[in-house]
Amino acid sequence: MLMRGRTQSKIPRVLNYTHLPRLISLTPDRKILITRKIPGEFSNSNVVHIWVTKLRHPQAVEPTNLHIIEQRVWDLLSTGGAKSVILDAFEYLLLENGLEKTLRFVGKLRDIALLSNADFYVTVGDGVDERVLAMLKRIVE
Repeated sequence: MLMRGRTQSKIPRVLNYTHLPRLISLTPDRKILITRKIPGEFSNSNVVHIWVTKLRHPQAVEPTNLHIIEQRVWDLLSTGGAKSVILDAFEYLLLENGLEKTLRFVGKLRDIALLSNADFYVTVGDGVDERVLAMLKRIVE
């Protein structure tokens, strides 16, 4: 079956959060980073941050406002503003939204990336259990 999107690279689509700096530095293309990290923590100018936090800040999105994150990603990808999407806040979104809603959200982000011919990655920590990790990999890869 032929699918839209960039060709499969040798980088896994679901990877440990410790690989995030390497993932960001791999390509010079612009990336969307959905993260709990404060904007500016990465000095790479090719990173567009979507900061997920409950703090009130102009660059912040609350973790329960998944539709706002989706819209920002869609807007950036549809204008050619990025070539990849990296979700680095999976566990936080899982805690705030529950498993089913978070996995549906990840599936939507993946579809948006595919439609925009962009790569999609999810970083996870060691706290994600094997069952959840298996479901996540099935959705993303």
